[in-house]
Amino acid sequence: MMLGVVIPHHSQRDALDRALASVEGQSVVVVDDSEDGGLVLPGVEVLRTTGGEGFGRAVNRGLSHLEAKGCTLALLLNDDAVLDVGALEALMEAWCDEDGALGPVIHESGGPVYGIRVSPMGRVRLARTPGPVQALSGAAMIIRTGERFDERFRHGFEDLELCRRLHQRGLRVRVVGSAQCHHIGGATVGRDTREATRGSVGGHLQYLGGGPSLGIALALAMAQVCVEGPRRSRFLGLVEGIGDFVRARRRSG
Repeated sequence: MMLGVVIPHHSQRDALDRALASVEGQSVVVVDDSEDGGLVLPGVEVLRTTGGEGFGRAVNRGLSHLEAKGCTLALLLNDDAVLDVGALEALMEAWCDEDGALGPVIHESGGPVYGIRVSPMGRVRLARTPGPVQALSGAAMIIRTGERFDERFRHGFEDLELCRRLHQRGLRVRVVGSAQCHHIGGATVGRDTREATRGSVGGHLQYLGGGPSLGIALALAMAQVCVEGPRRSRFLGLVEGIGDFVRARRRSG
């Protein structure tokens, strides 16, 4: 199995250097999705998007590039995530044909994350303890280079949607406890920003697709905006996310 690394880059230039250092010696492609562009990394392949296309589109560019080079597996790594020493080796040793996605334990400010659990009604929560999960965080995961993210998702829930499709094909989605990764979380796109709210709300609604769970998701999002703030900018992001969902539904319907 030939492995390559895809790092989508949005804005965290200093963090990107640390991410690259943690996968030194691997075949790496950085997809520059920053607004300004012009990223130059000596000795590292850089692909340029039109700027601001989003996580899914950027990663898909990198996956296509690695697949054309003959790589069969890809490590997806956020530009604000750093693999601990030995993590990649542990993931590769654990990979088998039954796997669709494999990830490390991700350490964030709120504690370790052992994947993502999704309730039957679509309620999403981070798994703080080991056990079965429905999805992995796109901050760090290994998938086959032939996989693609749904590009209707702007910035949020595209990793859950991909994992759901992997499950539907009978493939496993799991975390390897001996592999560790540290993730700043929210550094690429701040979690309390209008952009993050837009991506999260629009992505969650698209992930759910329809039914009564949509109302629950919207109510929870509005409550979160009211409690956390800043209310005005994030409420605008919420409205934009709903608009993204409606437009995506019209295009697919």
